[in-house]
Amino acid sequence: MKMTLIRIERILNKLLLLKEKAYLRQEPELKEEEVWLDNQGVMNLLKISPSSFYRKVKECAWKKKKIVGRTFYLKSSILEPSDS
Repeated sequence: MKMTLIRIERILNKLLLLKEKAYLRQEPELKEEEVWLDNQGVMNLLKISPSSFYRKVKECAWKKKKIVGRTFYLKSSILEPSDS
């Protein structure tokens, strides 16, 4: 039973990865300013800690989209000067 569940989990993980890759391939050609970053990419870009990142997510109006449970942020919306 346990082995069956592990196999199912592996299959589902592979399916999610394939679905994410297929979705990203369907995206029309992106303009230069339409670069999407994941959490780690945003933290590296801004050189901030995870706690600062999550605070900024709440405070700032960054454009975001979810793909297969992962959130991506539009780089141009992150780099825009904010009032806060």
